[in-house]
Amino acid sequence: MRRPAAAAGGAAVMIAAGLAAVAPAQAALPAGELAALCEELWGDIAPTGEPLAGCQWDMEQVRATTDEAHTLATGTGVRVGVIDSGVDPTHADIAANLDLAASCSFIFDDTPTADPQEVANGDCTNKAAVMDLGGHGTHVASTIAAPVNGIGIAGVAPEATIVAIKACTIEGFCFADSVAAALRYAGDLRLDVVNLSLFADPYLYYCGNDAEQRALLRDLSAAARYAQQRGVLVVAAAGNESTDLAHPGTDTVSPDWPPDSAVERMVGNNCRVAPAELPGVLTVSATGPETLASYSTVGMGVVDVAAPGGEYFAATGTVQDAILGAAPNTGPSVIFNDLDPLEQFFPGLTAVDQGNRYMFINGTSMAAPHAAGVAALVIQRHPNWSPGAVAAAVRASATPMPCPEDYEPAGDIERCYGGPGRTSLFGKGLVDAFAAAQR
Repeated sequence: MRRPAAAAGGAAVMIAAGLAAVAPAQAALPAGELAALCEELWGDIAPTGEPLAGCQWDMEQVRATTDEAHTLATGTGVRVGVIDSGVDPTHADIAANLDLAASCSFIFDDTPTADPQEVANGDCTNKAAVMDLGGHGTHVASTIAAPVNGIGIAGVAPEATIVAIKACTIEGFCFADSVAAALRYAGDLRLDVVNLSLFADPYLYYCGNDAEQRALLRDLSAAARYAQQRGVLVVAAAGNESTDLAHPGTDTVSPDWPPDSAVERMVGNNCRVAPAELPGVLTVSATGPETLASYSTVGMGVVDVAAPGGEYFAATGTVQDAILGAAPNTGPSVIFNDLDPLEQFFPGLTAVDQGNRYMFINGTSMAAPHAAGVAALVIQRHPNWSPGAVAAAVRASATPMPCPEDYEPAGDIERCYGGPGRTSLFGKGLVDAFAAAQR
């Protein structure tokens, strides 16, 4: 996926620009070989008994493990909406927990960049339109709720139910009208949680001094409020722009449609990223295996918690420093097909277990679903809690992360600031599934 806080896929492709043309296709590593590679890198970690669990350093870090969080909660009975590019309903680490009957595509006839297969105009009887043609939504959904089934990986909440709500096209654009419609649908269904690993196109920042942007932001805000009023906790990725949302500066992205229409502009606190800066949203920054991911957007008063988003080469010098998740088995599967030819240069970048595909990608898109999964564990334990109470539990149970002593400015982030209870980089700290399930 190219765009939303999404840009995880795009970033991944850039790890070896120019090499894909000379690499073989369908080079994915067999699961056993990837498991052995990960054991060399990460030691004998075993968050669950799944074949590729030894690659899930992220689940080990947040204690979403069989002998910790999952002794208390697994997400049973909790419904999590994935507002994204759809999912692959044929993937073994998706199908078992997918409510396909409730899943729906809000890609419209006039949605730019859409593939005709994705268009459903909110007609939820068109299940073919839910199919993930890009790969981003499938990866996100597997982090939340891949089941413990002897195949591939396990998610933070391996028995939660996933509802796929498509708002993003094959090219990774998630236009505001589709996102707003998806949020309203989540409210109609009274889902427990929705995950939005995206920003709503065509603007990165929506500014109050522009009538069009003001109208779009009003619509997005109203849709999120409607969902929240109907019991939905909204979780969002902070973004991959390496900026401090409390001190915004220059926006060179907006508008990102039509092509080549972006203008460089200064933005201030009258401008907001949506959904990350909408009221009541649980907003998540990204860590690599060791500290803040260099791409992650941050912001005091914006970022609530941090979660593993991964970062290629940051800790072990391998692509396994990113997040392993499911990739579509069928269809175009854009991200997987971009990454797979690079396998000979970066072993284990893509893998196959029992006919099911997996890939390592990174981004705040990968961080947010960890927090959504943790929220699902809290909701199982406390089904009558309000979205605000669940968000408070996720924040309160996080492991505090102080400002790094040797922090060096990254991107447009000049410094880390805050006190023992909250910092601009990590909010209240790294999500902790075991601690949250105990609340």
